[in-house]
Amino acid sequence: MIVLVFFASRTCGHSRRMDSLVDHFMRAHRGELKLAKVDIDERGDLAARFGVEGAPALVLLSDMVEVARLEGRQTLPSIRAAMEPHFVTEELGMPELVLTGEPQLQAIG
Repeated sequence: MIVLVFFASRTCGHSRRMDSLVDHFMRAHRGELKLAKVDIDERGDLAARFGVEGAPALVLLSDMVEVARLEGRQTLPSIRAAMEPHFVTEELGMPELVLTGEPQLQAIG
């Protein structure tokens, strides 16, 4: 299981701005990973467990092992660049098949 943990604080402006970016990122990857939002003011124990000293921070876990981390204010492209290589699979590279006027399939590409 792949989980993106978003460590944020209600009192941090960067956290509030990144919240919508994280939501957008998750909508684009619906079904590929889970999201856990952690308020570090309420759950400082979790932040400490993951070594997070400030907000905002993103930690990507694969089978509960950290595979990527971003700290501080981020942009959507920086989130994608850091996180997607760890869970987005490449296309299989199989040729596309199309039906032609003949009674057989023809491979393109």
